[in-house]
Amino acid sequence: MDIFSIIVFCIYIIIILMILVYISPLLSALVLVLIPVASVYLLPGLSVRFFSAQQFSFAGVPVQNIHIMLSVWSALIGIVAYTEVLSWYLSKDEKSEPGKKTVPAAGSISSKPEEPAKSLKTKAEVFMLKLGKVLSGKK
Repeated sequence: MDIFSIIVFCIYIIIILMILVYISPLLSALVLVLIPVASVYLLPGLSVRFFSAQQFSFAGVPVQNIHIMLSVWSALIGIVAYTEVLSWYLSKDEKSEPGKKTVPAAGSISSKPEEPAKSLKTKAEVFMLKLGKVLSGKK
């Protein structure tokens, strides 16, 4: 296998994993797709030569860099999806489940009045704040 291809794929994987760990899983998924697409758009001849370079042959079937790239993509997308599901599950509150209603204990008086319905503007603001937290990497 060509050493240049190994170095390019290792750098690519390290960049994606660093963004995944230190910034955001969603941004790493975006960069995961944008780097190869941008390279094909900006340097089409060089990218096509790189992706079509044959690395080895397995049982008479040629394995090219594009095949290696697709396997790297599937592995990294699996890691990103697992990270997103795990972070969602860990940040989920028991009291915020929509189907569950808490019943006050016998003899206790609820001092908290019912909250009025939120307006569309308030819901949009809350959504944008949560989106900002997710994209900044905060849980």
